Amino acid sequence: MVSRAREMAGTTRRWPSPATQGYTPRHDMIAALPLHPDRDLLAGELHARPPLPLATPVAISRLANVGQPGQPRGAAIEHLAVLCRRYGVTPPAPGADFVLADFGRFSLRYERHTEFDGWTFFRQSDSLAPGAADPFEDTAIEAVPTDWLAGLPGKTLVACHIAVVRTQGEDEPPPPGCFVPDNLAGASLSAGAATCWTDFRLGPDGFTRLLLQDHGMTAALAGRVAQGLWEIETYRMLALLALPSARAAQAELGRASEQLAVIAARLPGLVELEEERSALEELTTLATSIEQQAATTADRFSAARAYHALVGRRLQGLREQRLHGLPTLTEYLERRLDPAMSTVDAASTRIAALSTRCARAVELLRARVAVAQEAQTQKLLAAMAETGRAQLRLQETVEGLSVAAISYYVLSLLGYAIKPFAFGGWLKGEAIVAILVPVVAALVWVRMRRRRIRPLI
Repeated sequence: MVSRAREMAGTTRRWPSPATQGYTPRHDMIAALPLHPDRDLLAGELHARPPLPLATPVAISRLANVGQPGQPRGAAIEHLAVLCRRYGVTPPAPGADFVLADFGRFSLRYERHTEFDGWTFFRQSDSLAPGAADPFEDTAIEAVPTDWLAGLPGKTLVACHIAVVRTQGEDEPPPPGCFVPDNLAGASLSAGAATCWTDFRLGPDGFTRLLLQDHGMTAALAGRVAQGLWEIETYRMLALLALPSARAAQAELGRASEQLAVIAARLPGLVELEEERSALEELTTLATSIEQQAATTADRFSAARAYHALVGRRLQGLREQRLHGLPTLTEYLERRLDPAMSTVDAASTRIAALSTRCARAVELLRARVAVAQEAQTQKLLAAMAETGRAQLRLQETVEGLSVAAISYYVLSLLGYAIKPFAFGGWLKGEAIVAILVPVVAALVWVRMRRRRIRPLI
């Protein structure tokens, strides 16, 4: 069944040490070097989630559960430890990213990815014997406890069965009833070493089905081909996860585009500053909603493009050859998956274009509002200047009246002070007061002038 799986029950896969390969490393030499802290992690990345050698026939069931917000990252490992304790298997180390475990009736491969957990179950099945009527009658996941499956963390996005069977000849058609004939796709893989059949539809049990016929594959090749198939199914579903968001975004973007067109049509007719400010507020609100849409979908759309690229690379690794009258897996997925990804790309492009248009309209309207505000400010300054000139004229008028009034009171006081004294001849009190009128008026005017130019503190 799964080669070496029972030897590694409940543990992370370990690779042979250099000493077992015929030489002894100089540990003292490497320890003396200033090693990068991530060196071991990066060196082991090439060996993360390796393909397992498979001894056919074997039934495979694959689940991919997408994590939910607030779910602890180690929840899957803790749940796997529960299953290990139930079967008396050594639990995995906390935080393990890759686990192989043998539970007797079935084997399990666990992988932790960035946004999903992969659960792959392996089992030998009598339904996979040559000439069996239904290779999916006895699946691998049927040997797994139902109550434990119901408690898997996250939400199941991918569920598929892969039946790996041996055949007497090459390219034998699948048994009737396994697939929908009108949607059947198939291809010869790895230079004729295997043949794959599928319709990519959900079967009666809710799982998609892939039939892999072994025409003489080695255990290592069977493991690589099977892993490529379940990764194609996993990544295509994760890529399509962006499609509902893209469709919802398209509807929102349609309304936003119409609103932007209406506002843009109003801009040339705006005259009053308040109208321009109101239009600017509408545009700012619209731009905010578009940016929120971009922030909500950016990560999902970017992940969809990455998963789509992975699907293409896994399909290339299968080295397909056409079967007479059937589309290959690549052709089948290109005809259905690529249009969905084009919808995602179109939504992403439309969000970026609409954001740019809205930002440009906001900038133009802001410039108009700034010019209108500057013109209004100039009018206000001109009115203030006119008011200042009026105040200056009034002040000059008041100054003239003030000079006359103050001079009158000063001369009156001087008249009262001079009249009691007797002067001979023509020099009388009234004459003296008359002589002092221009002098007093001049002194009062000079004094008030100095106070206006340099006020006293």
